[in-house]
Amino acid sequence: MIVRHYPKFIAAIFLLFLLVSSGCFNRTRFNNFNWQLDSLRYYTAKFDSILENQSEEITHLRIDFYTKSNELSEKMEMLNSRISDTESQLNRIYEKLGPGRKISSHTEDISKISPEARLIYESAYLNYIKGNYSEAINGFRSYLQILPDSPLSDNALYWIGESYAAMGKSQNAVNVFQELINKFPESTKKATALYKIAIIYEETGDKKTAKFYYNQIIKDFPNSAEATLAKDKLKQ
Repeated sequence: MIVRHYPKFIAAIFLLFLLVSSGCFNRTRFNNFNWQLDSLRYYTAKFDSILENQSEEITHLRIDFYTKSNELSEKMEMLNSRISDTESQLNRIYEKLGPGRKISSHTEDISKISPEARLIYESAYLNYIKGNYSEAINGFRSYLQILPDSPLSDNALYWIGESYAAMGKSQNAVNVFQELINKFPESTKKATALYKIAIIYEETGDKKTAKFYYNQIIKDFPNSAEATLAKDKLKQ
C-alpha cells in the first residue's frame, strides 16, 4: 500500500520543493529589485545636485557675459563716436589745407608736430585698430605726403606694412618694411621691421631668405627682443 503511493509522495515533496525554491528565487529577485531602485534613487539625487550646481554656474556665467557684453558695447560705441568725430575733423582739415598745401612742422620733437598732422596720423591708426586696413594705409600715406621726414614717419611706414600683412599682401608688406629700413636706418622700428620680413619669408616657404634676415637681426641688434626671437626661430 505504501509502495503504491510512494511515487505520489515523492511527487508531492518535489512539488513542495519547487514552490519553496520559487519563493526564495522570487524573494531574491525582489531584494535585487529594491537594491537597484535604491541605487537609482541615489544616482538620480546626485545627478539632480550636479545639475543644480551647473545651473547656478551657468546663471553666473550668463550674468558675467551680459555685463561684459554691455561694457564692450559701450566701449565700442565710444570708439565709434571718437572715430566719427575724428573723421569729421579730418574733412575740415583737408578743406583747410587745400590741394598741394603742406603742414610745415618738420621737427624732431613729436610734441611739436602740428595738431592737424597728429590727427591725420591718429585717424589712420584708429582705422588700423578697427581692421579698416585700406583706410589706414591711405591715412598713413596722406601723413607721409605732408610730413615725409617727421618723427612719426617711420611709424607710419611700419603700420602700412602691418596693414598690408594683415590683408595678406605679403610682397607689399615686405616692400614697405624694406622702405622703412632704407629711409630710416636709425629707426627704433628697424629691428621689428627686419623680423616681420623674416617671418613673411618663412611663412611663404622661403626659409633661406628668412634665415638671412634672422641672422641680420642677431648681428645688428644682439640685445633686442627680436634677436631672442630670431635665435629661437633658427633653432627650430
